[in-house]
Amino acid sequence: MPQGKTADELGFAGWAIPRLVRTLIRTISSLVSKTVTGVEAFDDLESTGQEAVIVFFHGRQFLLVSHMRGRKLGVMASLSRDGELQTRTLSGLGFEVVRGSASRGGAGGLIGLKKLMERGYHSTFAVDGPKGPIHEVKSGAIYLAKKVGAPLLPLISSAKPAHIFQKAWDRYMLPLPFSRGVILYGEPIYMDSDLSEEAVERDRIMLQEVLLKLQEEADRIVGYK
Repeated sequence: MPQGKTADELGFAGWAIPRLVRTLIRTISSLVSKTVTGVEAFDDLESTGQEAVIVFFHGRQFLLVSHMRGRKLGVMASLSRDGELQTRTLSGLGFEVVRGSASRGGAGGLIGLKKLMERGYHSTFAVDGPKGPIHEVKSGAIYLAKKVGAPLLPLISSAKPAHIFQKAWDRYMLPLPFSRGVILYGEPIYMDSDLSEEAVERDRIMLQEVLLKLQEEADRIVGYK
């Protein structure tokens, strides 16, 4: 399988950018006053040895990265230049990164995550990525959860004040120092094993509705609504 850009191809940027991003994540996250709600659901799964497929919306990852450090998490990154930079950034924060696609036809990334889950890792998915449309859930996480018999675990964050990158398709949210942040877990969602198109589409719509409601609640808590 292709491995993406090499260190030589990325040059100085391949060394400097991941270090800069990791410093930014650690520094800003430490300056945000965070409230975490519902993490007991995750703790309960771990106490029974149950892996989960953790699902969230693209653009809301910033606070989640620091929050999830220390857990056994598998993350998928594309084979692009950006995917290589993401791999170096997240690997340096202690996450296990696999490279590939989440699509059913190009399932290298899903296979890699499945193997990690067999070793006791949780998998994580920005379910409307990699290119949107925003908040439109794709089916990769659902296929994986059904294949391995793991629950989906919804997760959302919000912060205010924050800089919203309006020109980015995912409206990426960068919390500002000393902002108020919230991280919300939903209840685990247990999947059946039905991989028919009808069943996957039903579950995709259900998951989308759950995440949208959770995001609305997170935004309300920090004062957007």
